[in-house]
Amino acid sequence: MSRNKKDEEMKRGKKDPENKNNIKSADPISNIEKQLRNKLKKPLSKKEIAHILHFASNEPKFEAILTNLLQTGKIVQLKNNKYGYASSMEMVSGIIEVHPKGFGFLIRDDSKSDIFIPMHLMSTALDKDRVLVKIIKSSRGSREEGKVVSVLERRTQKIMGTLKNKGKFFYVVPDDERILKNIFIDTPNLTENDAEKKVIVTLSDWESPKMNPTGEIVEFVNAKNKVDLMGKTLLIENGFDDTFQKNIEAEAKSAAFDANDISNRRDLRGEMIFTIDPKDAKDFDDAVSIEKAGSGYKIGVHIADVSYFVREGTLLDREAYRRGTSVYLIDKTVPMLPEILSNGLCSLKENEERFTMTCEYTIDGRGMITGYDVFPSVIRSFKRFTYEEAQEMIDSPDNSPLSEKLLMMSRAADLMHKASVEKSRIDFDIPEVEVILSEANEPLLVREKKKLKTHKMIELFMVGANNIVSSHLFKKTKKTLYRSHPEPDIEKLDNLRSSLRSFGYRLKDASAKSIQSLIEKTEHTDNGFVIREMVLRSMMKAKYSTANDGHYGLGLDYYTHFTSPIRRYPDLVIHRQLRSVIEGGYYKTDSLDLIAKHSTEREWAAEKAERDSLDMAKMYYLSRNQKSEYEGVISSVTQFGVFIELKDIFVEGLVRYRDLDDDYYKVSENEVSVTGVHTKNVITLGDRVIVRVEKIEPERKMLDLKITRFLKKQK
Repeated sequence: MSRNKKDEEMKRGKKDPENKNNIKSADPISNIEKQLRNKLKKPLSKKEIAHILHFASNEPKFEAILTNLLQTGKIVQLKNNKYGYASSMEMVSGIIEVHPKGFGFLIRDDSKSDIFIPMHLMSTALDKDRVLVKIIKSSRGSREEGKVVSVLERRTQKIMGTLKNKGKFFYVVPDDERILKNIFIDTPNLTENDAEKKVIVTLSDWESPKMNPTGEIVEFVNAKNKVDLMGKTLLIENGFDDTFQKNIEAEAKSAAFDANDISNRRDLRGEMIFTIDPKDAKDFDDAVSIEKAGSGYKIGVHIADVSYFVREGTLLDREAYRRGTSVYLIDKTVPMLPEILSNGLCSLKENEERFTMTCEYTIDGRGMITGYDVFPSVIRSFKRFTYEEAQEMIDSPDNSPLSEKLLMMSRAADLMHKASVEKSRIDFDIPEVEVILSEANEPLLVREKKKLKTHKMIELFMVGANNIVSSHLFKKTKKTLYRSHPEPDIEKLDNLRSSLRSFGYRLKDASAKSIQSLIEKTEHTDNGFVIREMVLRSMMKAKYSTANDGHYGLGLDYYTHFTSPIRRYPDLVIHRQLRSVIEGGYYKTDSLDLIAKHSTEREWAAEKAERDSLDMAKMYYLSRNQKSEYEGVISSVTQFGVFIELKDIFVEGLVRYRDLDDDYYKVSENEVSVTGVHTKNVITLGDRVIVRVEKIEPERKMLDLKITRFLKKQK
């Protein structure tokens, strides 16, 4: 942490005598939690809690605060309509992860160790639900156990499965093996001909684990092919919808762009501003511009002003919050906002006027940011570039104004990249893979995406804007959303050091500079890929938070997400708060903790759906284009087998130890290698092997392999 940052935090830590105990004028939640911890010594009624917090019990603001406290699991509603402070009653909130055998683990909101939930104490919780858990066992040296007290928020109300019937009764057997109970169906007018069809049901209220849940059929699934069915399944499993309700679509259609509503906006319609995006992009939420400024440059990052169309508290806003993010599957995009907004009014289309929030900043000849301005604006995009078109113009300039601007951007990006490396940014440079589909939506080709300088250029410009906006809000507000990336866990780092020693490398310390040095040192070696993967697995996951822990991977003290409000809810929240700061208004922050947790959960769910979509598509491709043998590399070692990533297809398959028929194998303590008990044959991370496919089950994301021979050992 820098000295300036510490000084700012110390200043902000001083008490403000004018706001002392004034819960209505200060940021409420921190004061509320402090008061409740001190005064909620026993369960109290709603009216009594309102009195403690200096509100009337029917006041809308109090209702909102009470709802927030319940949703975040800070307080719990008891059977006698009283409320208790959860931690005082040994209750904790979090996300539950369910095992197919029926038990679960609570991933706690307070980031402490997971809590084991036995099957008979799961109540009505489903995988990835937000729940409140009562700790029932806590002894030194053993895992805490608990029981689900209540479901705070369902991951989804929709479940996909197969419709069955028994006499006059119908029920659905869920596809998700983590849902152990069949769902009784209330839908009328079903016939025997409907049985065995794939359906989607919405759950009705399910209050007792002793009873089966009930539901109503909302859709008979009519998938065009396996890829289409895969997409529908992944969306349902991860709590996403590929359609919007009619009332939400209607609200989106009522939104209008008023070109005359620019009294508080800077008019940039005459400037040369343009977008650079992928070929298949449909929504354009960022545009860029550049000018020479002394020995450096002035860079403009212009972001779609989604907050103008999606107002807080509306149906659109609530739906955007629920989804949290857009999802990009192999064959479809599932947007956070209806298409009329995401691909229409909000999208920065070529030669069309659009409202934006602009972050304009200058860099010097060393690539360091020396000044900035953030303001509402109106632009007209001059040109829609693909990454490939922009790169071609940089490589073969034609003396046009556009070519000149792109060359300036390329030079500016070089300066910023050098500065970011000096700031200890980690650049993993992991290959990205794409699956090309045929006209019939069948996997046609698997290939590595070509990385262009224009990709890195736009990324650097966006990172610069996100850093500036985060720093600005840190100074101007009491509380905001950060994109946090904590330092690596000490235990994971120790395991990484141990693993690296097996390859002859030493990690000096936990600094990003040391890790970047290791990546660069191994980049062009045979083991480079495996070592990057090992380093990645030792990293903590980035998340949204109201605590400013900095961004370890980017080497930045301040970071947030500001640049993609069309597809990420936190960016939309940041735009609203930024606007309130610019206009000198007050932005309520009592819901930011809940937004941070929920947005993180939705992002991780989207990432899982996208990753599974890609892996399953690769397996479909593999099943239709099987060869007798493949070359691969040992990518990870587990207690039950080794994973091998197939060359060129970039998909992992498993070789179980029981299928290694030449010996019994013992796993090393650091899970870097396995050794034959009798032959002393050693199989190590990074070893190149030839394998054949034994079994492929794309729907279950399973690929079983058999090693036929070993290639030359890695150096």
